[in-house]
Amino acid sequence: MIQDRIDIWNTGEYNYPAAFGFVPNLMSYLHDEDETVRPALLIIPGGGYEFVSAREGELVALDFYDRGYNCFVLTYTVDLLDAVPLRMQALEDASRAMRLIRTIAPSYYIDPNRITVLGFSAGGHLAASLCVHHQDTIEIDPRLAAASPRPDAAILCYPVITSGELSHPGTIRALLGFSSVDDDFVPEVQIPGAEKWLADNVIPGCTTREEQLNYASLDKHVTPDVPPTFIWHTMEDQSVPVENSLLYMNALRRNGVPRSIHIFSNGRHGLSLANKAWADYRQNGSFTYEQVNRFTRMALDGKIKVSNETKKDLVMNSHFGTGVLTRDDQPVPEVTIWPQLADMFLKHTFGTEE
Repeated sequence: MIQDRIDIWNTGEYNYPAAFGFVPNLMSYLHDEDETVRPALLIIPGGGYEFVSAREGELVALDFYDRGYNCFVLTYTVDLLDAVPLRMQALEDASRAMRLIRTIAPSYYIDPNRITVLGFSAGGHLAASLCVHHQDTIEIDPRLAAASPRPDAAILCYPVITSGELSHPGTIRALLGFSSVDDDFVPEVQIPGAEKWLADNVIPGCTTREEQLNYASLDKHVTPDVPPTFIWHTMEDQSVPVENSLLYMNALRRNGVPRSIHIFSNGRHGLSLANKAWADYRQNGSFTYEQVNRFTRMALDGKIKVSNETKKDLVMNSHFGTGVLTRDDQPVPEVTIWPQLADMFLKHTFGTEE
């Protein structure tokens, strides 16, 4: 297996104010045992656009690697304390990653016409954003500009889709700086350079709050050009209601986009593979926490002014801090079939069924 980190931005191309030296990157999981040309997955973990979940990265890549895919896990830009709204930055990260994979495809025996984006929760929002808004991204590297950022297929796992009443407000707040439920949100921390960065990074065609919320409601922007899409969700999801997936599925249906949806009866939010490996190995692929770890260190060292309570919350965070040790997750057998179903959907989509 070829497992390498690939920084997706070159020096001078990336300047998100709350990165603190972090550069968005891909971690590869590539076959090197023969010269078989394989399909690829761009895997985008969730985390509410506040962190990038390790539990939805490497475990998923290894599962689909075993199914014959070449896989890449994207660690994209996040906004840990909702201090500098991401706006287009995470989408630009995903677009650059897709263009980069297509460009290097011949060197790694990847079929450039069979590249699927696979996203979880907020990563599902980012994956679906790439499907519906990819034409709004700007590529400044002429070597990559010739490669399309449009995925050939999509797998959305309990995705955030809407910015309305059924949304996950924290996800939309980190993305836009506000959600439909908090008109007067004020971030705790002020990041140097944020004001200028925000002035230079706007959402295309959006000048009002309502226009930005509309842009983030992805079901409203589906067209027949959206790639074939596989979606799964659980009825018991209390964080991102199942209606998010249903809204997107209905938009796909209205536009004639090939689609498949699977709604499982039980299981909370954030199940990833939902198997024993997910329940037992919570820190697999912890490289996804680089940006939040850098942010936390800046806060603990007093270089970012936050309250002592916030410092404690960062250290004890149940995803990337010491609080993860207190979690008690159990596999959900019903849900563990989703990778097989998704694999079958992709084989049908790409005409490679045996």
